[in-house]
Amino acid sequence: MPISGDVYRQIGRAAAGAVSIVAVHADERTAVIGLTVSSFVTLSFDPPLVMFAIQHDTAAYAPIVTSKTFGVSLLSADQVDIARLFSSRERERARTTVFSMGPWLQVPLVPGSLAQVECRTSEILMGGDHAIVIGLVEGANTRDGQPLLYFARQYGAFTPLAGA
Repeated sequence: MPISGDVYRQIGRAAAGAVSIVAVHADERTAVIGLTVSSFVTLSFDPPLVMFAIQHDTAAYAPIVTSKTFGVSLLSADQVDIARLFSSRERERARTTVFSMGPWLQVPLVPGSLAQVECRTSEILMGGDHAIVIGLVEGANTRDGQPLLYFARQYGAFTPLAGA
């Protein structure tokens, strides 16, 4: 018998995750659809694969899972406003955000993010009420800085432990 929804939510609150924006082009490249995720992870070094999960009932679901390419921007600690914007249900959120275009696949990326990853969709797996999107990394840029983290339903930054 599976655990209750309340217990499952407590597990989710106990897991810290880096905050990213996944974005794709929509409407013949005239619009950008984006979503805040804390499920982005590296999957494989050879070939270089990454993955993230997206809930079926989000407005961004269809554009993201049908796109052949996508961009991932791992946010810095000073980009909490964009994380909040793309986690909201506001439909016009991408219209009020300036994106840069990746040099390899011309996917939308958030300027100033710690890492910008350009992917070609490799595989989509169904898992419960989410799809797991796997992407082949075809280009990436990184910079130094502090990551934006999500833990216990709050945004925060990383603080190293003394002596660790």
